[in-house]
This record gives sequence, structure tokens and C-alpha cells, in this order.
Amino acid sequence: MYEGFYASIPDPDAYLRRVGLARPAQPDLEFLNQLVYAHQRQIVFENLDGYLYRRPVSLEIPRLFDKVVTRHRGGFCFELNALLTQLLRDLGYSAYGCMARIVRKRDFTPPARHRGILVELENRLFFCDVGYGGPMPPGAVPVEEGGLLEAHGEAFQIRKADPYWWTLSRTTHTGEREDVIQFNTFPQNEVDFQVLSEYCSTSPDSVFTQKPFLNRRLENGSLSILGDTYVRTENHVATSRVIQSQEEFYRILREDFELEAPLASR
Repeated sequence: MYEGFYASIPDPDAYLRRVGLARPAQPDLEFLNQLVYAHQRQIVFENLDGYLYRRPVSLEIPRLFDKVVTRHRGGFCFELNALLTQLLRDLGYSAYGCMARIVRKRDFTPPARHRGILVELENRLFFCDVGYGGPMPPGAVPVEEGGLLEAHGEAFQIRKADPYWWTLSRTTHTGEREDVIQFNTFPQNEVDFQVLSEYCSTSPDSVFTQKPFLNRRLENGSLSILGDTYVRTENHVATSRVIQSQEEFYRILREDFELEAPLASR
């Protein structure tokens, strides 16, 4: 029934071409960092299926591959992190999904409704994420007390939150530290994310069915859409404007996010 969740990537080289990379000589940390960063640059975090098209999201690898690689779309955490996890496995990495929660700008403990990626490499464990619509580490962060990734002008740190959970935080350009994500390291089976994905993509109570969320990393910043607000951040300077029409919305999708998103009937 769930065989597609565990299928191999139909064409790993096509997936790598989608993010502008070639197959590595070996599965090492250097390539892992390149892959995570390139993925965030080329494949958009977006919830158009849940919000705009009102159609189910599939976590089966062949269907995710068709959506993201063949049809040049993006996806949200349960899709993008699932697809990348399988690509990593097919390239020879030891990778699995983990349960996570978004804690950025929250003063309470939210439900665990996010998926991350853990990679066992060189006798260490690393956290990766290409499926969050906010600030993501541009590479792999060591899962250890004081684990640090400094890359592309950003700094992300990991610390132990309690006996079961780790906290990922980042240092902003002003020098402040903010918590972003919490995750545990218990290996999850692919089917463990099905119910959460279905809730997030179909429930009227989910934020992902109420407004559009899009995010794309730039070399020196990011692009984002939240509701009707479009924000372009470059060199830590953000400019925002309200999207005035459906025509403008689709133009931004095509030209800035490079998404092949057909018009919706809604």
C-alpha cells in the first residue's frame, strides 16, 4: 500500500540537474553542503497544491519526482525533505527523516508538524532542511552540543533542549540569536509523515490551506510570499509590497520563483 513512499528516485541525475549539480564522486560532507544549498536556491518552498489547487499532496517518490523535477514545481516540508532524503540514500548517504517543530517567533511549544533530515556521515550526525519557508541552514549542521555551521554569510547553532529534543538557532545579521526549529533524532519511517502531511495540506484549520506560502533562497537573500505580501530581501535589506492582482501573483511565480504553475480555477 505504501510501496511508493520507499521507491528509489526514478532518475537521480535529472534531479541533480534540476538543482544544477552533477553526481558526486563520493557521498561526503562537502557535496552534502553543496546539495542542500543548491536545493534551496533552485527548488521553491510552496503550498500551491493545498492552497490554490485544492488537490491532495502525495508523498510517493515517483509522484514527487514528477511534480518537482519533471513539472518544475516546489513543495512543502513533507514533500521536499522526503524527496531529498531518498536522493541522498540513492547517492550512498545514510539518511532518514525526523520529526520537528517550528519554534521561531513563538513563546510556546507548538505541535511537531515539520519534517527534517538527519544524515549519518563520518561518524557524526548532521541536520539538514530544504523544506521550511523561513531561514534554513545553507548546509548540514552537526547534531552535537555547540554544533555550528557558518556558511554563505550565515551562522546556525545546535544545542540540547532536553533529553529528547535539539534546538536549531541562528545568529542574525544584527548579532542576535533566535531559535528556529526543534527536532528529535528518533528515526521515522516514511509512512509516519502521511497523516501530518494530509492534515497540513487539506484541513481548513491548517495555515497551508488558508494563504499562499512561498520561499526561495537567493545568493544574498531570499524571496517570499505570505498571503498577499511579497518580500525581497537582499544584503539584509527587505523590500515588500502588496500583490495587487492574480495576474501579478502568477507573473511573480513565473519570473522570480521560476515556477511552472498553471492558473487555478478558484
